[in-house]
Amino acid sequence: MKHQNLLHRIVVILVVIVTCVLFGCSDTKDEMPTTLSESITTEGMSIFSGRVIDVAARPVAGLALIIQPFEIDDNTGFHTYTPALSAETDDTGHFSITDIYHDEFQFMLAPDEQSQVPFDTEYEIVSIRIGDFAYHPNEAYPLPLTRNTFSITPGSHIQNVAVTVRFRTRVRAKIVFANGTPLANKEVRIHIKTQDLHNDGSGSLKATLQTDAQGYFVKYVDKNGAAFYTVSVEYGGLSTTSEPFVLDIGERREDLVLTLPGAPQ
Repeated sequence: MKHQNLLHRIVVILVVIVTCVLFGCSDTKDEMPTTLSESITTEGMSIFSGRVIDVAARPVAGLALIIQPFEIDDNTGFHTYTPALSAETDDTGHFSITDIYHDEFQFMLAPDEQSQVPFDTEYEIVSIRIGDFAYHPNEAYPLPLTRNTFSITPGSHIQNVAVTVRFRTRVRAKIVFANGTPLANKEVRIHIKTQDLHNDGSGSLKATLQTDAQGYFVKYVDKNGAAFYTVSVEYGGLSTTSEPFVLDIGERREDLVLTLPGAPQ
């Protein structure tokens, strides 16, 4: 029995090491201590638990997390996804997702309900650390929706997973007419232009969004550094453009008001 327990502990550790090698893990010297638990759960169900902090090491409370189990067809290689599991971090940033009955799953952040873009998240994952290994998803896959794939031994408990996140850069703007009436529940065309502070590059983002009942819209922008931003909107033949403003990575402009030069139609 002792040999079986020892063998299982070795298998769990090897699975984590192989997963980290395959998906971009690297050594880390972070000060936050974590350990890998090889405890066995009942009935073959696995548990994935840990804590979410921001880049300033502060706990992130109320953050919704998702685990998406899947199976791979050995013949075709196709992924078959099963119902997702979810959890929310508590006041100290801790979470626990139980009843994982597949040995492979994707770990991700839940989308922001204010955004109209599917799977658009309020935060982005900077790193995921398990034991002595850290995985930095945005270095390998610089996209806001990063599905981090893990393989674990069925029935095991991977605990003290350290997840570090940061805000994504966001613009929240209110559109009003010249008399102050908000443009509520209307489809508008937006255009966000960016220019790096040191003239290293520029960007342009166009989208069609719908304002809410107060005339607001939310748009996330992914940049690698600080930049000048200008926001333009068009509606019903009317248009307006904001004054330039500066946002760095993870910063937000929440008080922008865009005034259309006309009256409600």
